[in-house]
Amino acid sequence: MTSTLEPMTAGEVYSLALEPRRRARWGRVVAGALDLWCATTGGRFELTGEGDVVVRRRSDGHAELRVPTGGAEAAAVLLDVVRDQLDTMAPDEFRAAWGLP
Repeated sequence: MTSTLEPMTAGEVYSLALEPRRRARWGRVVAGALDLWCATTGGRFELTGEGDVVVRRRSDGHAELRVPTGGAEAAAVLLDVVRDQLDTMAPDEFRAAWGLP
């Protein structure tokens, strides 16, 4: 019999979020300037739209996994994949799948 205190899914142990890419101040300025220049010339660069898919422990908020994404579409796909894994895998299984200690 399984204990009621034992988490059944990785989603009970971890939270999932899309967080802005961490950059130094000058990096944000350069990315913003490139995005603005690209938008005025009809292109689509979206450096400021890039982010990281982050999985954190619910208990203390520590980031266990941080995966950079290449833009909104890539982020949406990765979020769906990781969300599905958190909902269907056991915590140990999720850690093994991503190579987490």
